[in-house]
Amino acid sequence: MINIVKRTTVLVSALALACSATAASAQTLQALLPIDLLQELLTGRAVSALTNVIVQEPQSVVDRLVAQYQCTLVKRMPSGAVLGCTLAEIAALAADSQVGTIALDRPVIAMQSTDTQATGANLVWPGLAHLTGGVDGSGVGVAVIDSGIAPHVDLVGRVVTSVDFVTPGGAGSDGYGHGTHVAGLIAGSGAGNVGLLGPTYKGVAPGASLINLRVLDANGVGLTSDVVDALDWCVTNQARYRIRVVNLSLGHLPVEAASFDPLVLAVDRAVAAGIVVVAAAGNYGKLPNGTPVVGGIVTPGIAPHAITVGALNTHGTVNRADDTVATFSSRGPVTGPGRSTPWSIKPDLVAPGNALVSTEAPTTTLWQQYPQLRKYGLLGNYMTLSGTSMAAPLVAGAAALVLQAQPSLTVSQVKFALQVTAQLLTGPGLIEQGAGSLDVPLAVSFVRARNPASAPTSTVIGGGTVTAGGIAFLDDDSLAASTGVQWSNATLWGSTLVWGDTMVWGSAAVWGQTMVWGSTTVWGNTMVWGSTIIWSDTIIWSDTIIWSDTMVWGSTTGG
Repeated sequence: MINIVKRTTVLVSALALACSATAASAQTLQALLPIDLLQELLTGRAVSALTNVIVQEPQSVVDRLVAQYQCTLVKRMPSGAVLGCTLAEIAALAADSQVGTIALDRPVIAMQSTDTQATGANLVWPGLAHLTGGVDGSGVGVAVIDSGIAPHVDLVGRVVTSVDFVTPGGAGSDGYGHGTHVAGLIAGSGAGNVGLLGPTYKGVAPGASLINLRVLDANGVGLTSDVVDALDWCVTNQARYRIRVVNLSLGHLPVEAASFDPLVLAVDRAVAAGIVVVAAAGNYGKLPNGTPVVGGIVTPGIAPHAITVGALNTHGTVNRADDTVATFSSRGPVTGPGRSTPWSIKPDLVAPGNALVSTEAPTTTLWQQYPQLRKYGLLGNYMTLSGTSMAAPLVAGAAALVLQAQPSLTVSQVKFALQVTAQLLTGPGLIEQGAGSLDVPLAVSFVRARNPASAPTSTVIGGGTVTAGGIAFLDDDSLAASTGVQWSNATLWGSTLVWGDTMVWGSAAVWGQTMVWGSTTVWGNTMVWGSTIIWSDTIIWSDTIIWSDTMVWGSTTGG
């Protein structure tokens, strides 16, 4: 039997105990706190003598807090500040009426664990025979918030600027190797591996510009506050570098509620500024012993407005008939306080993420530690990596192609186009594959069509016919006339039904038998959960804790 304990219940119980707790009895907690930090206040134990926390308040409030409670000002952020505090100082902050939320400055890690052809991206590039016209991402800036980008022949002329948040004033060079790999998947030219038939390894949007924002160190680890700063930097410098897309192939298991998670709020600010944010779903789809995990989406992938990407295993073929969702890919749903519905479907879609070859530098940690994964081109070095970290940049590149094809698109329209044209796989449920497998040619055709109902609903990839699943999940009603799609009680695109304010269901949904949305949700047997999950042996991740008959995982468990 599996027990699901919702975060709201844990918080209420903990707050009820606060009145009698030694560490917090003298003060009334005003701020929202993550469960692990709240437990430290209740028990009077501190993880360390000084703990860095993120306070998301105006600078005038930050200055007062530092002066009044003797906290250490670690760094200022556009959204607040990072403060170094003892447990007693955190308790005092939590009792201050001007402090709304307190979050730990948690470590974030890279989510690494056949691509352009399998997604059909090569079918829309200039100079090839296709119906959709040539797009390669030209004119679109894609920010890579990662471990930096090392020099590589495939990336010559692609990186327009670099900012180092790990080493202020640094060059943003990649000591780990993850960011360089991600950059190549987005915009690599393939110049270093050209053969008789052209490049073997090439990015989805080889004409896109890259903005290199380094937040991870040489071990692939960084801080939440640096990622938040990088996202806010994108908003500030959006016009200067034509930033339309951000790729986040990193994260940590969520502990803070989405309503005050610093990464989620930073994503919201970027999306509000018109930037498409693509995030990795995470690699928590199973335990080391193979036990499936449900609800393991990492933050910032839990952000409702992010395009959260899970990973496919293409089994080394372009034809999609043998594609499966990678067993490591984190499943949804996402649940917890601060959401409009008790459960939200994540990931939003899936893309190839198993054994992808992309650019690498011989000076990086990954290159040195994993010689068996090295690949060599005539002029450049490459490496094979797996993970949702590798799937996300394929979708980021696809977003760049869609935006070049139709520059006036809003973030919601880009998300809708990528989802509604994705192929719904047989077998996996929505919490494994989202709207389905990325289909670049159909997405480009969809946004170029004056009337979406006239856009093609199928294409040929790898010799097989691929049909759009017609499913999308949206969080607002901002679809505008530039795509030809307008919200109403029921809007049709082909055989697809656009339904309600927050969900779009295709013809595959069986109303009354599979799912009912309203004040409560009734889950069916196949549409959401799929046919591959064995419930008696499945672990369910709540917002903060994994519960099973005997196992409890805290926020620091897992790799």
